[in-house]
Amino acid sequence: MVAGAVDVPVAYLESKSQQIRTEAQALSFVTKKAAEAAAQKFEADEQLVERTVNHFGQKLFKEQINREKIIAKAVEELKNDPPAQDSESEIDEDWLSMFSRIAEQKSNADVQLFLAKILAGEIRKPGSYSPQTIHILSTLSQNVAQLFQKFCDVSLSESSTKLAFVITDPFGSAGSNSLAPLGLSYLHLTTLQDAGLIQHDLNAWRDIPAVFYAIPFSIGGKNYQMGIVDGTKDEDLYDNPRRVTAINFTEPGKQLRSVLHLGTNGIYEMKMLDWLRTQYSFLIVP
Repeated sequence: MVAGAVDVPVAYLESKSQQIRTEAQALSFVTKKAAEAAAQKFEADEQLVERTVNHFGQKLFKEQINREKIIAKAVEELKNDPPAQDSESEIDEDWLSMFSRIAEQKSNADVQLFLAKILAGEIRKPGSYSPQTIHILSTLSQNVAQLFQKFCDVSLSESSTKLAFVITDPFGSAGSNSLAPLGLSYLHLTTLQDAGLIQHDLNAWRDIPAVFYAIPFSIGGKNYQMGIVDGTKDEDLYDNPRRVTAINFTEPGKQLRSVLHLGTNGIYEMKMLDWLRTQYSFLIVP
């Protein structure tokens, strides 16, 4: 992605480094010949030549800056959270080529940070982020991105089972506009559906596994631990799985959620905790 700006620093990758240099030399030769042929067509129109050079020069320069900014952010991500060991596989070359093409066009600092987090995650574990996820991120408008942030801020998750969803029971049917007080009206939810971030069934059933009651979970960006009200028997809890109405993420939506800095929604949080307490006799401890 950085191309000719730096050489591959690791000795055992010298063969790959040489391959890159060879391909670059071949590309340079083809480019030079193409430029000579184009110059003949330009003939004496020096101003046209100058405008063309300026246009492509500025374009290539901007693309290089964008790529290197994302690389720098990815390096920081890896420094702050280094992988415990090297991955046993390499990043797919087609994935990296597509990522590079998208990265070079993104100058927004927030989008660059998301792309950097995705790249760092892919370096840690190749295959973690699908091409579809990167494509969806590249096409998100600022408005849709803000809606998705609101949706993620009211989502429940548990890391060991990789669950992530939004429980709607405390508010009622999402299809009937019940989440509008959270800034997630029916129209907003259909916008997220069209963007490929949430599934189309707004009234899906989900059984909550017993393990969910015994380990920490999060609502948006805040962590909690469930406890049991005095008098509730363990077998009552574990032998009767709870079924809730939920809106589920698509796989790309779940992958993008993992790179967001999650916040909290006070309205949802208060009503959800009260619902868990009154409906299921759970004590929720921050």
